[in-house]
Amino acid sequence: METTFANPGFWTYFIGSYAYYLPFVLTMVWAPLALFGLSKQKDMDTTKQIIWSLVILVIPVLGPAIYLLFVDKEYEKKFKQIAVGGGFGVFVLVWVLSLISHI
Repeated sequence: METTFANPGFWTYFIGSYAYYLPFVLTMVWAPLALFGLSKQKDMDTTKQIIWSLVILVIPVLGPAIYLLFVDKEYEKKFKQIAVGGGFGVFVLVWVLSLISHI
């Protein structure tokens, strides 16, 4: 059976669902990590904490990733690189697989 845009196959649905839900999952994992790390910041004033909280919550995937990679001091550097880099790596992999599944 041939897979086309009019008749998508199992893998198209499977990879498509991952491509659709993965940004939500990344946000649900990274945002609490970033907000917890932000709450532990003692040397940051309240205004900056409010601004970073808004950035983390309003910009879903990029806000927590930017905070974790460049600002956070709570977690080890290696953990942050693996968590954020791995998440983006999986996102790119799913995106490429979704493109291939449409061919």
